[in-house]
Amino acid sequence: MDYAELGSRIRLAREDALLSQDAVAQHLGLSRSAVSLIEGGKRKVDSLELQKFARLVGKSVLFFLDEESMSVETSDVFEDDPTPILFNANQVVDISPDRDQIERFRKFYRNFANLAQTLNRIPSPCSTEPLYNIYKPTPAAAKWMAGKERARLGLRSCTPVRDMLSILESEGVRVMSLPFKTPTLGGCFIFSPSLGSFVLVNNSANNLNFVLAHEYCHHLIHRQHKGITCNPSGNYRKPEEYFAQWFAANFLMPEEALVPRLMTYLEKSDGIITAEIVMYLALDFGVSYTAMLYRMADKGVGLIEQKSYKQFCQEKPGKLLARIERSLPPFDELKQFPQEYTEMAFEAYCLGYISLNKLAELLEIPVEEAKVQVEARNAPLDLGVSGELELLNDIENA
Repeated sequence: MDYAELGSRIRLAREDALLSQDAVAQHLGLSRSAVSLIEGGKRKVDSLELQKFARLVGKSVLFFLDEESMSVETSDVFEDDPTPILFNANQVVDISPDRDQIERFRKFYRNFANLAQTLNRIPSPCSTEPLYNIYKPTPAAAKWMAGKERARLGLRSCTPVRDMLSILESEGVRVMSLPFKTPTLGGCFIFSPSLGSFVLVNNSANNLNFVLAHEYCHHLIHRQHKGITCNPSGNYRKPEEYFAQWFAANFLMPEEALVPRLMTYLEKSDGIITAEIVMYLALDFGVSYTAMLYRMADKGVGLIEQKSYKQFCQEKPGKLLARIERSLPPFDELKQFPQEYTEMAFEAYCLGYISLNKLAELLEIPVEEAKVQVEARNAPLDLGVSGELELLNDIENA
């Protein structure tokens, strides 16, 4: 291999690892101009420099020398990056006010891919085939699929599901949360054949459980779309969004569970459905008052007439809670990054693949906070890559 090809691979690996030439130069003990010459194929790289650089960016030395290794490692993980599709003009929601947040989501995806590759955590290729074959996206099909999925997960039809996050995590979906500015943006879904499903949700949404159920539907049957921006309430331009709404409603509030609960409350209210009862049911099922009201008024369920529905829509949830002397359950704010990503970042640091500064960058926290977290985990602080390499060299030369 000539120096030009090697230099090009080094440059691509540096850019994928989000490192500047200055950072690489400091790590290798070279000048920035020397790194620039290496990337331009105008300077030779000795074996120790290449070994240090490979460890820094989390790749094997063979990645830079072996053509087959190069093609496998780059095409599988990075060339199928699905995040650009979120900016497509045909998406359901105009995400321009939250472009910066979507860019952070994109950066998280690529950082996740880098860490997975560094730690040899790339799973077997994920199937793009839907888990359920839905030939026509109708409310009846959504109800059928919700029942099938509850059964597959071992959830009783009469049991409320108040924690969708745990279900998504158990099914291998990585969830990131950030605050959104766009009122109609509930979340984003992307799928990579190499790494699987990723979801971004609004961490301040009051209908978070419903949004997560909506995104879960995309994970189950809409992987072939690679990416979808989601509007949890409003008019949609895509049938996938309607179907995800119907699925979420049936999965979280199945009639088999909703009707018996309603009957229990009606026994205490002379058989009359009130706004207070709707709020009680919303609390029982872990959804918003609006979501429960809409579900009960749905034509397929028919528990509330349109006249009552319009009347109940005028109620303020806060005042309803005060009247029934209840409050919303404690809201465990979603962490910005999934636990899997955080653990991989700390593992990469402890193994010497990344520096403390890089750890802080990956977790989007100050370096001092990263230092505190490292110490709290009883991890060796400042165990740099160069220190480990020097130890290996000492062993080899002993």
